[in-house]
Amino acid sequence: MKLNKLINILFLFLLSLPVSVIAQNSDPYTFPIRPNKTNFLSGTMGELRSSHFHAGIDIKTGGKIGEPVHATKRGYITRIKVSTVGYGNALYMLHPDGNTSVYAHLEEFAPEIQDYVKKQQYKQQTFEIELFPEPYQFAFKSQEVIGISGNTGGSLGPHLHFEIRDKQQRVLNPLHYGFDEIRDNIPPIVQGFAIRPMSISSRVSNQFERKEIQLKRNGFNYESRDTISALGEIGLELWGHDKLNGSANKNGISIIEVFVNGERYFKQDIDVMSFSLQRHILVHYPYEVKQARGGTFHKLYVDDGNNLKFYETKHKNGALNIEEGKIYDIKIYMYDPYQNKSELNLIIRGENQDQFLNESISYDIDGLDFQVENEILKIYTQSNCEGEKEELNLNLGERIESILPAYYLKKSAVYLWHLKNGIPKSILNCEKGMNLPEITEIIPKENKELVSNNIRISFSPYTLFDSLYLQTSYEIKTSDSLEIFSLEPTSVPLKSNIEIELSPQKEYPKETKTHIYKADDSGNFSFEGGEWKDGKIKFSTRELADYTLLTDSVPPLIEAKNNLNFVIKDDLSGVKSFEAHLNDEWVLMKYEPKDDLIWVDWLNNEMKKTGEFKLVVTDNAGNKSEYITKL
Repeated sequence: MKLNKLINILFLFLLSLPVSVIAQNSDPYTFPIRPNKTNFLSGTMGELRSSHFHAGIDIKTGGKIGEPVHATKRGYITRIKVSTVGYGNALYMLHPDGNTSVYAHLEEFAPEIQDYVKKQQYKQQTFEIELFPEPYQFAFKSQEVIGISGNTGGSLGPHLHFEIRDKQQRVLNPLHYGFDEIRDNIPPIVQGFAIRPMSISSRVSNQFERKEIQLKRNGFNYESRDTISALGEIGLELWGHDKLNGSANKNGISIIEVFVNGERYFKQDIDVMSFSLQRHILVHYPYEVKQARGGTFHKLYVDDGNNLKFYETKHKNGALNIEEGKIYDIKIYMYDPYQNKSELNLIIRGENQDQFLNESISYDIDGLDFQVENEILKIYTQSNCEGEKEELNLNLGERIESILPAYYLKKSAVYLWHLKNGIPKSILNCEKGMNLPEITEIIPKENKELVSNNIRISFSPYTLFDSLYLQTSYEIKTSDSLEIFSLEPTSVPLKSNIEIELSPQKEYPKETKTHIYKADDSGNFSFEGGEWKDGKIKFSTRELADYTLLTDSVPPLIEAKNNLNFVIKDDLSGVKSFEAHLNDEWVLMKYEPKDDLIWVDWLNNEMKKTGEFKLVVTDNAGNKSEYITKL
């Protein structure tokens, strides 16, 4: 009787455990690099990268290539990929629990896989390849070696990128699988904090301006140096990182909670991620801040168009509504996967806005100046109307609207106008006036075509996260005679591609060698492509930027080293393809674009070959170079 009772208690206990814990106990996951020894990470789940959340973990390999990579659990290889970008050489392994493990940036695969891949590369006559072996064609037991660590693809240094994905191919956090090889008793570290007004009537420190708050630190607790004044709807933003024992790398913070007067308003938990929503990172962090200076803040609110699934909000979108005369006790908790915790405390006081501020604009204005911030037109003018009303008149085409200053910065007046109420063509203040560039409202989930300034742009229903107030311009620069086609604001991200057709005003005698390039403020150009038809050129992009046309007539460089190793590079349009033959038979060339290196890999590893060897390298503009030698 007692034994039956004990069995029932044990059964109920097992039912109470998470499925993942039961699975780990029956057939545990093991660490893929130096199992059962101390390891270190250079990247963790959910870190904010420029265009995606980091999936899985990056395991250090001592700064070198060649560490054995072990199967984390028994299973078989379902997918093999060789690429010069992204994950480089990668293996995907299916396990009995339905999860898939991923091993990326490998130098080589296990010998039997490597041989299979090479034969398929020769059969399909391609270096980059994606293969789907038969079930159990390449089966491994837990901890068997499946490859060698490397630095291939988009890797910036030798390491192993490791993931665990569920049956829906969603990425799970590997650090929840009980790997004792990693040690972490260091709480997350706060690097910065900011408050943003979320509506035209909102103010932070009496201004319609995002404001970064000075913090002071005591251990792993942080607080603002002063009480913060605000009014209306505001959003909080946090910048920070996590560290693990024995490593200087700045890793991501996966869990953040916001409590307001003891009530939880917001939580993010980057623990499960869908690849289909990765680009939504562009509205998870403040894109314009990242573009301007690189700091990657977490928005502790959910912006319009953000469809990520790892948020919980109690009120609206997680934003706070600050009322006059009230005090708000804000506590922000940050956790890493090992439940180390940091805390940020601050007080926000709801205060009536003061119109006259003892602060100056950060740059000189000449008469009138303006900015477009999301849906708000912000206009600055010098306050010297000599007794006249300081009304700002906005010419909306069919009507004139007059508005008063929202507030003053010393001798400058600041006006705010919501573009949903009309798009001004010109503005007039006292005797100062200016014509505004053409601004067009583009609404999400609609098809829209815009023609302006020698530019035709087509938007699909999937292009935008939120409404866009687009400005276009065209100029021929006097310094270098380049045609510049501008799409602004560059501070707004796009969810998917726009189709653009440019109508150049200059003649380009070598059309087939002339393509679109993105131009940055430093004078650098990056190839975008494009196809000519009837004197116009079309291309597709996911970025609002400055674009120009450049002609590339210079063939790529081929520099022979030893033992059929070569350096190949192209200074403008970039290397597009390469192909080698020996006596007219196709030869596999391995390619590492980070080092501009390419080398022969014979089918059967033969050392002695004779005949005519020919290498052809083509750039993105269609220029070709040939290297021919006798073996």
